[in-house]
Amino acid sequence: MGSNTVLSGSLRFLGLAELLQLLGGMGSTGIITLSSAHTRDAGLIYCEDGNPIEAEYQDGNGIHVLNSFFGWLDAYFEFSEEPVLAPNNIHKSRMEIILDGLRMLDDGLIPTTGNADARKSNADLKDASGVPIIKGPLVDYLYIVDEDEFEDGQEIVVQEKYGNWLWVILEGIVEVVRLMPEGPVPISKLSDGAFIGSITAMKTKSNVRSATVTAVGRVQLGVLDYHRLLEEYSKLSEGFKDILISFDERLKQITHACANAVLEKFVPRKTMAPLKPLSMPEKTDHSVLRILSGEAVVVRKMDNLFVPLCTLRNGDFIGNIPFLNTSHEPHSAEVFVSEDFSTQQVKLAGFKKEYDKLSVMIKNMIQHTFTCMSITTGRLIDILKKHPLDEE
Repeated sequence: MGSNTVLSGSLRFLGLAELLQLLGGMGSTGIITLSSAHTRDAGLIYCEDGNPIEAEYQDGNGIHVLNSFFGWLDAYFEFSEEPVLAPNNIHKSRMEIILDGLRMLDDGLIPTTGNADARKSNADLKDASGVPIIKGPLVDYLYIVDEDEFEDGQEIVVQEKYGNWLWVILEGIVEVVRLMPEGPVPISKLSDGAFIGSITAMKTKSNVRSATVTAVGRVQLGVLDYHRLLEEYSKLSEGFKDILISFDERLKQITHACANAVLEKFVPRKTMAPLKPLSMPEKTDHSVLRILSGEAVVVRKMDNLFVPLCTLRNGDFIGNIPFLNTSHEPHSAEVFVSEDFSTQQVKLAGFKKEYDKLSVMIKNMIQHTFTCMSITTGRLIDILKKHPLDEE
């Protein structure tokens, strides 16, 4: 074990997906070394601020190599914390990497080496109907001031009702449901370490819940120290708060789209006219725009159709923010804009300094929003793939 090694173990106990989530939640920079009795050489994954930026095995590198590591079922890993000099050749967000890798593994598109009976990653758990179960990071008990228990079927929060309480799940599973005119639609389930309530709920005293959350079986929740979190949140710049609010609204739109897809009411578009594509450079990891006028639609291409994910307007943000591990665009979605669309460049250096000073709890709550956004987007696309697509 090297002198810089801070974490080591077996992928049979802590899967690659969970390992990437753990390091991502801590914003770690360093190198993961994978070794297996079934492979000739070691594999390397380079992480910067918790995000994989490069992977190497023998003469190969990049995202295809990283995907192949999901098939190393019983490899051993060591993570050494050190500066990373590798080029940034992987541009997907961390959660997209995890979801794509696990999906390809399930579909038999990634060769496996080692014990095929190795434990399935918690990051890819789904219930019998295909609803994803989202697990959070390790719980920071310093922020828990009380505990609540809910029995099977009890509502914890109700859509359109007011409330600012924030919880972390200590034990059990809850179901997140979007109430639609046709009835309740299950969106996802949350498990140990996941949060009920968004960090942006603290922006107002009259926060309206965007979904109903119900206990599945007996659930034990930790009540978070609202005043402590509020004190820390209040110190953030208005610009940073605007970013968090913008992406929280994006998640709400995607959740609504996912509900419509479950109801088979979501209709992909054959064309995005009269909107025009926004030209974004390939390497825009540090190029983020704030919308001043007009509107932008974030779109995922599927076959020859366009799947609108959300509509962004004045005050919203476009582009990937690496330390927040945000976005769909530019690498996993396209953006189409109106004729009156205009933006201003956003400098991220100051926001990065703010983020680095945040407590682990606040960081975990922020990252939870983006994890839910990625997983809900993935479920939306999976649903559309399973149903014959009509065109608008």
